[in-house]
Amino acid sequence: MSILTEIVRQNLRKYPEYSMDYFEGESFTNRQELDMIMRYARGLLELGLKKGDVLMICMENSLEVPRLYAACFFTGVIFCPTLFLLSVDELSWIAEHSEASYVATNPSLLPKVREACPGLWERGRVIIYPEGDEEVSGAVNFKVLTEEQPPEPPGPEPEDEDIAALIYTSGTTGRPKGVLLSHRNLGSNVVSAIRTGRVGRDETALSPLPLSHSFGITVALMSWQAGVKSVLMRWFDPEEALRLTETLHVRSMVGVPEVFVQLLNHPHADRYNTRSWKRLISGAAPCPVEIQKAFHDKFGVPLYEGYGLTEASPIVAMQGPHIPFKYGSVGLPLEGVEVRVVDDLDRPLPPGSPGEIVVRGPNVMVGYHKDPRETEVALRGGWLHTGDIGFLDEDGYLYVVERKKDLIITSGFNLYPAEVEQVLETHPAVAEAVVVGRPDPVRGEVVHAFVRLKEGKNVTQAELLEHCRKHLVYYKCPKGITFTDFIPKNLLGKPLRKALRERLLEEKG
Repeated sequence: MSILTEIVRQNLRKYPEYSMDYFEGESFTNRQELDMIMRYARGLLELGLKKGDVLMICMENSLEVPRLYAACFFTGVIFCPTLFLLSVDELSWIAEHSEASYVATNPSLLPKVREACPGLWERGRVIIYPEGDEEVSGAVNFKVLTEEQPPEPPGPEPEDEDIAALIYTSGTTGRPKGVLLSHRNLGSNVVSAIRTGRVGRDETALSPLPLSHSFGITVALMSWQAGVKSVLMRWFDPEEALRLTETLHVRSMVGVPEVFVQLLNHPHADRYNTRSWKRLISGAAPCPVEIQKAFHDKFGVPLYEGYGLTEASPIVAMQGPHIPFKYGSVGLPLEGVEVRVVDDLDRPLPPGSPGEIVVRGPNVMVGYHKDPRETEVALRGGWLHTGDIGFLDEDGYLYVVERKKDLIITSGFNLYPAEVEQVLETHPAVAEAVVVGRPDPVRGEVVHAFVRLKEGKNVTQAELLEHCRKHLVYYKCPKGITFTDFIPKNLLGKPLRKALRERLLEEKG
């Protein structure tokens, strides 16, 4: 038994049967959810999946996704969530690197999955959950398979130290890194977040987060631990979020800053009753203080902020109604999670002094998949080195001053310039490309590329953007391109991204 299976199982012992999940007009009780999870788990075992095998999941938000996650908890199968918007190239690389045994997907995404995972398709290793009764030739109909299973525990369960998830996050070298999270990592983060935030049963929680994101995964699991009603959105729509708030008396909502910017700027927001809002948390990207203040002025409720990263399962610190509010801070560390700010020699710095944020606790990852060198660097000295710059104040509140130097965070999604640069430089007309983040009032940042062309070659911005769209998910594609004959570099030949970012700000005026 692991902490994750116990979180799911103990829900029925602690709470009577209640309406637990709501999705697109349908409600399911905690008993119904547990029965389906057990059927899903038995279905995975019938397919031949076993402890330690990897199940890649490429699906839009739906209740099938968290059910698959929980089914993996009970069988020891490692789930590998992928954003359904990824390009064929990106999806193919993850399938190969993770050595996935099966891939689960929606009918609408099947063409992409077939192209990205031809080996799995040819071996009949594609699981599909059709919305209706249609049959898909060549794919395993998981709906039919699981309906025939008894809703009983499938057998021996994994332990806390076993790997539960393999989540890919952007890497500095252009390829994402696979973060290995154990049952203890994920489970402890859920329990600590509930205790630290003092989440009660009276909360109806709305989540528009993608369930492929580590933040979305933890939020989905919190309903089992806290006994709250969870309202899931397939994707975010501001008017639908407002309607659900009024209809279901939503008290809690988590999202990336762009979610709250859209709610703030929605022309019909004042037509809806949002007085039930109590705990609204922005995460996955920095939330400007101006947005927090404007949100409070308009809706009369604080917009809290949290901080985390996939390697920490992911929540490290957060604000909430249980502690005094401080603008600019991401709150206090979770219970059981230690946070330090250190200098370049890993020596702790006093309050108010900026340095690298390092984290220690049961939520810190096991390591990077197939990358012992990067694992050793990230976890040196027993602390997770985030690469983020921040400071602690006298009260222990954490402030994030600057994210990883080259990291671009757009609408809550992380990417490194090298990912985009490598794609741009495969174009026959491009000699060199350097990518930076350009400030954006809605998305936080967007991608901007500086491109130097080969002598005698020509290409338009539209042609380069189309080239990027063929190989990258939409949020990684540049929103602007500057053609230049000169890219500033340091003595080691590395591009001076700071100078390029300053150039963009100067041009903006």
